[in-house]
Amino acid sequence: MAVEIKIPRLGMTMKEATVVQWLIQSGDPVAEKQIVCLIETDKVTFEVLSPASGLVHPIALPGQRLAVGVVIGYIAGDETELKILQDQMAADQKSSPATITNREQEGDRASRPAADRQPAGSGRIIATPVARKFALEHGMDLNSLSGSGPGGRILLEDVEQALGALGQSPVERNDDLGTEGQQTPLLTTAQEIPIRGIRKIISENMMLSLTNQAQITLHTEASAIHLRDLRLTFKNSLAGEATPVSYNAIIVKAAALALRRYPRLNATVEGQNIKIWEQIHIGVAMDFGEGLLVPKIRNADTKPVRVISMELNELAEKAAKKRLLPDDLQAGTFTITNLGSSDIDHFTPIINPPESAILGVGRIIEKPWVREGLVVAEPRLGLSLTFDHRIIDGALAGQFLKTIKDNLEETRLML
Repeated sequence: MAVEIKIPRLGMTMKEATVVQWLIQSGDPVAEKQIVCLIETDKVTFEVLSPASGLVHPIALPGQRLAVGVVIGYIAGDETELKILQDQMAADQKSSPATITNREQEGDRASRPAADRQPAGSGRIIATPVARKFALEHGMDLNSLSGSGPGGRILLEDVEQALGALGQSPVERNDDLGTEGQQTPLLTTAQEIPIRGIRKIISENMMLSLTNQAQITLHTEASAIHLRDLRLTFKNSLAGEATPVSYNAIIVKAAALALRRYPRLNATVEGQNIKIWEQIHIGVAMDFGEGLLVPKIRNADTKPVRVISMELNELAEKAAKKRLLPDDLQAGTFTITNLGSSDIDHFTPIINPPESAILGVGRIIEKPWVREGLVVAEPRLGLSLTFDHRIIDGALAGQFLKTIKDNLEETRLML
C-alpha cells in the first residue's frame, strides 16, 4: 500500500506551509529519509523526508499553500502501485474543469463573450495550476487579473499578457536628439525576485514595526577590555571544545541580566495594555544569505554563558542547514543584532515586533581613549538601543543601556 507524504507539523505555532519545490520527479526511486521536497512556512524553509523507500508520486504543485497534515504525495511500493496512483491522478484531472487542454482554451478564447470572463477582484480566484505557478514566480497578484478561460478561469496567457503590460516603458520622443519613434526603454530588468517567503515576512514585519511603534535610538560605547579577557579565559579553559565561547553569548547574558533589572523593556503592547513577560527569551539575528532569521535563546537570564554559547552554535548550525523549526523563531521578548563582522560601529536597528526594544552591537575596535589622564589605545564596542517610546521613557532606556554597558565593562557582575 502506498505511503502518504504529508505537510509535517514543525511546531505548535505552525498551521500551514507552501510547497516550494519537488527535488524528485514522479516515478523516481527514493530511500527512506531521503529529501523529496522543500516546504516553506513564514521564515523557515524545511526539507521534507521520504517516510519510506519506493517510487515517488507528487500530487501537490509548487506554490500551493496547504494545511498541516494534508497529503502532498505518495511513495509507491512498486511500478504497479505507481501506475495505479498515476492513473487515478489522471482520472481526477480529467474530471476537473481546471484541466482543460491548451487546444480547447485557444479554440474558445477568440469566440468567448466578455460576460464569460472572470472580472478582476471578483472574490474566489479560478486559475489553472500553471498560471498560478507562473504568477507566483513573477510576484503577480492573481486578484488583479481578468480570466479569459472557461468560466472566467485565469490562463497562463492572461498572466503573461499582464506581465508584458507592466514591462512596457517606452521612451518619449526627443526630436532635438533625432530619436523620434525610439522605443528603447530607459531601464531594463536584470533580475526579478518575487517578494515571498522569508523576504515577504521581513518586509511585512519591518513596515509593521515602523508604522505601529514610536521608535527612538540611543547610542553609547563600552570598553571591551574585560569582554575580551573573559572570552580569552573561556577559550583557555575550554581548549578542547570544538567551538569557543562567542562574544554574542556574553552580550546575550549581559542583556538578559539588564532585562531582569528593567522588566519594562521585556514587554509588548496589546491593545491598550502593556504586557510585561515573565520569561526572558532573547533572539539573536542571523543571516545566511537568504534573509534574516532570529532564533531564540529561552530563559537566557537563568543560563550560564557557556550554555548560551552552545545553544547559539546549535541554532546557527540548524539555520545554515535550513533545519530551524517555527518554534525556534517564535515568542521572543528582546532581540540582539550584531554587525561587528561588517565593520559597523553604530547603526539604528529596527524593533522586531511585537517586542519593545532591540540592541544593536558594533565592532570592537582600538581607539584612543583618555584613562586616568593618559591617552591610551583601548578596545571599544559600539552599542545602539532602539526602543518603543510609547511604553518606555528615554531615561529608563538610558539606564537599561548603561546597565548592559556596565555588565560588559565589569564582566564579574555577570558571574
